[in-house]
Amino acid sequence: SPAPPSPPRRNRAPPPPREQRNNSERDYIEENVGEVLYDSLKVLGLGLGASETEVKIKYRALSRLYHPDKHDTAKTGMTDQAASDFFKLINNAQAYLRQVM
Repeated sequence: SPAPPSPPRRNRAPPPPREQRNNSERDYIEENVGEVLYDSLKVLGLGLGASETEVKIKYRALSRLYHPDKHDTAKTGMTDQAASDFFKLINNAQAYLRQVM
């Protein structure tokens, strides 16, 4: 007899931002994902199911946009200092994700 069909995969929405989470959501993320991983993906604008290739593509696009030597205030609406700080945040997130992926 044929094997029973597998249950459909659920596409789960990413959890809400840290300050809006209740205790069960915090527990889920801490047990299954980890806050640093979740935050690093969010900095790059990616979800929990992001692949290594998606991280690389998104990192390169953001780093070109916010690099201190190439930053254009008209495109981002950020001051040079804010863009530089965000560039550092992007670099830290990408460095962490490269280690864990």
